[in-house]
Amino acid sequence: MGFYDAIRIGASGAAEDFTVDRSLRFNRDDNAYLTRTPSSAGNRKTWTYSAWVKLGQTGINSSTDPGNGIFLSCGAGSNAANMALRITNNGYIGIDYYGVGGYYSTGRLRDPSAWYHCVWVMDTTESTAANRMKVYVNGTLFYNNSMSLSQNADTPINNNSATTIGVYPYNTSHAYRLDGYLAEVNFIDGYAYDPSYFAETDAVTGQWNPKTYTGSYGTNGFYLKFADNSGTTATTLGKDSSGNGNNWTP
Repeated sequence: MGFYDAIRIGASGAAEDFTVDRSLRFNRDDNAYLTRTPSSAGNRKTWTYSAWVKLGQTGINSSTDPGNGIFLSCGAGSNAANMALRITNNGYIGIDYYGVGGYYSTGRLRDPSAWYHCVWVMDTTESTAANRMKVYVNGTLFYNNSMSLSQNADTPINNNSATTIGVYPYNTSHAYRLDGYLAEVNFIDGYAYDPSYFAETDAVTGQWNPKTYTGSYGTNGFYLKFADNSGTTATTLGKDSSGNGNNWTP
């Protein structure tokens, strides 16, 4: 893992530019990932994950090496319920749910030079099945699917099980490791928020830009901005800046 300057752009209508000073590089050959096991389960029905993503390797055409890997995953053991948001070998957004199935977008992320804002929203309390799981890219709905989730179903994410960013909790093989960069990682426990809480469109350029999230994080929520490069520990590299102290171990 390494630190790199990430995104330096202005937020529309803001008095001052919102600057993202750092990203975290995940080099898949280094088996680099972050891990945390919450002491107790949070709201497993309703949550939001937001992150800025820049891809590394793309276009890997091999069934044994399925791509850029995991953005967020939770589960324990190869036979336990596990759920993950990931990018596939050819740029598709995939939702893996062990024992239920894999669900993939029809749109693709194709540009390895671009920063993409990905927001994964879960709210199984929704009465309309298609609204229970949504993925947005750069402010636009990219993918939605009920994932065979019944209304008010608990998901594996936000349980008190091993949770990882960069790889599956139960399988750290090369095939599933993230290759790329992450910045401005927010997880909101108990709230289903659309992308406008984390970013906005510049009124002049039309560019989709990050902005400061100002809401509540809930019990298991966290904010990783990778600002402390004084060490590679849970209280430096993996420090949670939400105020909850939900730090992540590199």
